[in-house]
Parts: sequence; C-alpha cells; structure tokens
Amino acid sequence: MSLSKHTKTELLEMLSSQGIDAKSSMKKAELIELLENASASESKEAASEATEPEANTESEAKPSASQPAFLVVGVFIALAILAWIIL
Repeated sequence: MSLSKHTKTELLEMLSSQGIDAKSSMKKAELIELLENASASESKEAASEATEPEANTESEAKPSASQPAFLVVGVFIALAILAWIIL
C-alpha cells in the first residue's frame, strides 16, 4: 500500500494509532518516513521473535540435573524428621 496516496491527516492518525508522536507541522514526506521506519522496525522485531526460542519454554521442558537431587535430599530430610518424631 502506498503511503503517499493518504492525506496528511490520515498519516497523522496512523502514526498516533501506532503510538508515535508526530506533529502536524511536519511535512507529509516526514510522516511517511516515520511510518515506513516504524513498520520496518516492527517487521524486524517480529522476525527476531519468531527465530529466537523462548528461554522459559526450554527450561520448563527440560528439567535441570539438580532437580532430582533436591527431591532426594528433601525426602531424606522428611524421613529423618519423621523418624526423630517417632523415636
């Protein structure tokens, strides 16, 4: 879609909807440049988000080696406390 076909008012509305502060005193070419830069940065962010794996999903999917050790130690402590109470 060609941005040059839009009016200056429409371009200002498009910029404000994207959260970009633009002044009405700016030229139409400057507004178009702002919109193009904004859309280029959004597409770069989307591409980088799509290629980078999320750290949280990997850590949740693969338990660390220390988790079973903590479980064994916790069970041992619980048994020791129960044995101390009973005896």
